[in-house]
Amino acid sequence: MMPGDHQFIFFIAMNARIISIDALRGLDMLLLCGGAAVLHLFTAWGCGDAAPAWLVQQFRHAEWGGAFTCWDLVMPLFIFITGASMPFAFAGYREKGGANWRFGTSWRVLRRVVLLFLLGMLVQGNLASARPEHMSLFCNTLQAIAEGYLMAALVLMFCRLRGQLIACALCLAGYWALLRFVPYHGQPGGLFLPDNNLAIHIDHLLQGPWQDGTPYSWILTSLSFGALTLMGCICGGLIRAQRGARTACLLALGGAACLLAACALEIDTPLIKHIYTTTAVLWSGGWCILLLALFHLLFDCCGAAVSKLALPLQVIGCNALLAYLLTEVHGPGGRSIWWGVAHPLFHGLAARCGDAAAPVFALLSLCLLWGFLFFLFRHKAFLRV
Repeated sequence: MMPGDHQFIFFIAMNARIISIDALRGLDMLLLCGGAAVLHLFTAWGCGDAAPAWLVQQFRHAEWGGAFTCWDLVMPLFIFITGASMPFAFAGYREKGGANWRFGTSWRVLRRVVLLFLLGMLVQGNLASARPEHMSLFCNTLQAIAEGYLMAALVLMFCRLRGQLIACALCLAGYWALLRFVPYHGQPGGLFLPDNNLAIHIDHLLQGPWQDGTPYSWILTSLSFGALTLMGCICGGLIRAQRGARTACLLALGGAACLLAACALEIDTPLIKHIYTTTAVLWSGGWCILLLALFHLLFDCCGAAVSKLALPLQVIGCNALLAYLLTEVHGPGGRSIWWGVAHPLFHGLAARCGDAAAPVFALLSLCLLWGFLFFLFRHKAFLRV
């Protein structure tokens, strides 16, 4: 295949990339596409009932109003990293687009939003079933990314750092005020119950039978997705303006400030991941910023020798969308596409491992996926929308 042919299948050659952003995206995707399952299965196999409850809980989503877990950070980190990469991409659009760069960029943004939304329906909305009664319209991380990306793109096209900070603050404050004070359907404002809050009420009202039946909200919660994406934009813009230990320290201070703000706000508004209350956004965003600060310090500031250690994560991070689709899109049997590839290869070998069959199979499947992504990485081919 010639390099020019990559465009026809939505693959692009790799240009200059920010190692810390690719590596952090890779860590997030590693957990989602099998890394967390491998850790969980080996923990269960090795410790059995002796595994600490707090450790086991880190591999699960928190219950309504429960303590935030590591698994709860996966989705907001994806949204945040999308924002962190946007200042670099938009700088390229501005340089190549000339005086009318906003017009061309608007079409690019719109195309990406539509494709992400459709892919979200494919992954979790039963789009491939072609049966509307079984479909969910808005219920997936890719769709949350699409919403956050759209809002942040509009801000980036017209606002500098101060405007981005103001827009982020307005999203956070606006969502907080709506949940706290707006009455609905005979109910007072400020309710935070699984089946009785403003965000889920709007989802039921606008999606009707296409709402997925879970306590997760998406439509009004787009303000939270926009805030998280803008947090990433602000942090990515700081890295683009000046890389170094000073920027890492500034990011760390910003992350700590968000965590403190979340603790203070929790007195008034509970931290509920399902509807991404402003408290949850500040808490998850604070951890995202701290992780980016750490990765920036390690992989962007400590020289080439340390940067090379990011390669295993970069391999996944540079093709995160492809990894996500392979491991999340289900085939006719209800299993993922990648399970269909790995099962014929490793099922027999894993079965010989007795009680360790499940973790061994998960580990071999993950290694095979990494090897495939490494092949694409070496050939500088990456799936994009």
